[in-house]
Amino acid sequence: MHFKQITITSLLSILFINHALAFSNCQLKYDNDKRSLPSRHGDCSVCHISPNGGGPTNEFGKAFQQAGFKITDELVTKFPNLFKKPIDGVLPPGAEQTPKPQIKRVKPKSVKVNVESMVSIMGKNFISGAKAFIDDNEVMTTFKSNVKLVIDFILDSVGVHKLKVQNPDGQESNTVNVKAK
Repeated sequence: MHFKQITITSLLSILFINHALAFSNCQLKYDNDKRSLPSRHGDCSVCHISPNGGGPTNEFGKAFQQAGFKITDELVTKFPNLFKKPIDGVLPPGAEQTPKPQIKRVKPKSVKVNVESMVSIMGKNFISGAKAFIDDNEVMTTFKSNVKLVIDFILDSVGVHKLKVQNPDGQESNTVNVKAK
């Protein structure tokens, strides 16, 4: 019986130490990153499904683990809700600028007037939550990846319309033409 108590106590100690090491090795890495949100420091739900930490990890926690428990630019880009955003185009001191979105091409390049159209935007540096605008009017935007967005819209006038993308951090892409006929 005494052996069982020692075994159980040892196992519990190991679990506690692993949890404490996970906190010190993971949470502190997030907390100490200059781009992290101070309001999320010490918050286990940054990486875990449970707000108390431990157990299964959320999407960020999984990606953080795959990145070797290092805060990478890719993580900052993929999870913008966990990191500081620029204020009026100016980043907080010490924060690094994420790459500006860029539209390389759209398909199709022309659409019919007064008909619902679906257009693919190919480019780079798109962030989840990016929004597309045609003539400065927001259109329904679906994030597919950092290189592809799909937009759905209806144009009500013939001519050339200007399309741009804006990432959640406020950065805007170049503009490209979409023709309506």
